[in-house]
Amino acid sequence: MRKVGWTLLVLVVVVVVVVVVQLVRSPPGQSATVTGAQSVPVPGSNTLPWPATGEAATAIGTGPVRTSSPTAATSPVPIASLAKMMTAYLILKDHPLDNGTAGPSITVTAAQAAAYASEAAQQDSVLPVTTGETLTEQQALQALLIASADNVADILAQWDAGSVTAFVAKMNTTAKSLGMDHTTYTDPSGLATSTVSTAADQLVISRTAMANPTFAAIVAMQSATFPEAGTVQNYDYDVGHDGIIGVKTGSDSAAGGCWAFAAKRTVAGGTQTVYGVVLGIPADATGLLEPALAAGEALANALPGTVSKMTVVPAGKVVGYVTAPWRSEPVPVVTTTAVTGVVENGTRITLHVNLPVPAGRTVADGQKLGSLHADQVDGTDSSTLVAKGSGSGPGLSWRLTRF
Repeated sequence: MRKVGWTLLVLVVVVVVVVVVQLVRSPPGQSATVTGAQSVPVPGSNTLPWPATGEAATAIGTGPVRTSSPTAATSPVPIASLAKMMTAYLILKDHPLDNGTAGPSITVTAAQAAAYASEAAQQDSVLPVTTGETLTEQQALQALLIASADNVADILAQWDAGSVTAFVAKMNTTAKSLGMDHTTYTDPSGLATSTVSTAADQLVISRTAMANPTFAAIVAMQSATFPEAGTVQNYDYDVGHDGIIGVKTGSDSAAGGCWAFAAKRTVAGGTQTVYGVVLGIPADATGLLEPALAAGEALANALPGTVSKMTVVPAGKVVGYVTAPWRSEPVPVVTTTAVTGVVENGTRITLHVNLPVPAGRTVADGQKLGSLHADQVDGTDSSTLVAKGSGSGPGLSWRLTRF
């Protein structure tokens, strides 16, 4: 009996020790697992009528830039008068104008008047000016962007920075700050063939400049009137037609036909501005600039048909689970809002699911657990992830019986 007693005592001690150890042992953490496809296909075609020669870039609103080829983003070519977009952008950055105001006056010097006569003799694109004549800042910008006056580009540069050289340095600094890494400005007008850029870079400056209301209002004008030159028609004569609201044309023998355009179009059921740039379009029987305008119009008209409005991920979509060894059922993780917007046809939208392991041993219904983000969606491109249902912590029975 004594042996039996000792045996029972030992068993009781062992049981107590096991129970204490089981209760004291820290349970393992929960696990979070992402499920389902990590990309979503977009049906349809995204083919655009890219020009057969030269290079081009397009975009819808602030959406991603599409280029005709890799060289349209990395291989600089002469851009002619498209350079004046940067000149105007810098002038308005340094000397802001409220839309409709004339701004300060700029007096034409004798040297600048003489330069006009010399450039006119070479048949450059110039605006007639005389010594002592004054142009308001607004008039000078109109001469730059509407009359495409090379001489006024120099006048504005000298007025802003003290010299053309100093202004060109500012142009290049600004280009780098905007991410225009394949652009080099050597003059403020683009007359120099050493002023080069890419279609993608020129799309950057055209969209950036168009965000300035004064700039946008000027490039939307079909003509402007000046003290000496009288009324001058916009070189971008497509402005005001077929939804074209700007931006700038350029052409010469080295650059070919160039056009940076902005146009209002119906895109996925709503009105948006589409942007584009064509560079190096060769002349044909219609002229030097006309083929570039035709190439740009074709892109502007086709671009809306290459995108769709799509719900990429619906609200309430299960994108993962939180599990724990003490629970028989996983806790679903769902999106709170739909990821929806304008997407490019024929592509795949990549989904980035951030689902870290929840702290603690329980999950509450509706608890925020992470986030989902979709690439290349112009609209609602992210959603918060929450628990759909609750998850209990480890119970006494499980803690006692786990091994």
